[in-house]
Amino acid sequence: MSETTITRFKLFWADQDEEQEFWLREMAQQGLHLVKVNPLCFWTFRRAAPADIVYRVNYAGTASETDFHQLMRDAGWTLAATTVGWQYWRIPAVNGKAPRIFTDAASRMKKFKQLLGVLVASATPLTVWCILMNQQGILQRLSTPSLVVLGLILGVWALLVPYGILRLLLKIRQPRGPLPG
Repeated sequence: MSETTITRFKLFWADQDEEQEFWLREMAQQGLHLVKVNPLCFWTFRRAAPADIVYRVNYAGTASETDFHQLMRDAGWTLAATTVGWQYWRIPAVNGKAPRIFTDAASRMKKFKQLLGVLVASATPLTVWCILMNQQGILQRLSTPSLVVLGLILGVWALLVPYGILRLLLKIRQPRGPLPG
């Protein structure tokens, strides 16, 4: 099989770690193995022999090489890709079994709480700017097309950020039963 790469666009919300893992495993079973991910949801895969590869998603924020990396490598995991704090780890499945990196619900919820903090912290400056800005001055200085673009950007942002925060809050508040397969 040739060593070509292909890129696919696929959007996931921050709380959809299991959905990402399932999709990446399906891609590997089709012979598409993760090479990189960019923040705009473009996923690059290397075409190779199909294999049952398990992927696990971890959010490490700004932490670089840590004891966690060494622990993962010692357990046989390989870091497949990273993007803006997200880490994508992989390991071949053994007899169809998919090992977990979070063995308890509390550590998994800690990951979502950290993500929630990052989302709120990153949204705060723009929120404050929108509240404090001189709307009248901006309206007078910008052309109509520029105002339309600015309005669209701010409108999308005003919908997506609260929606993302709500999704994370709901995920954190879920009953903490056993972790799925």
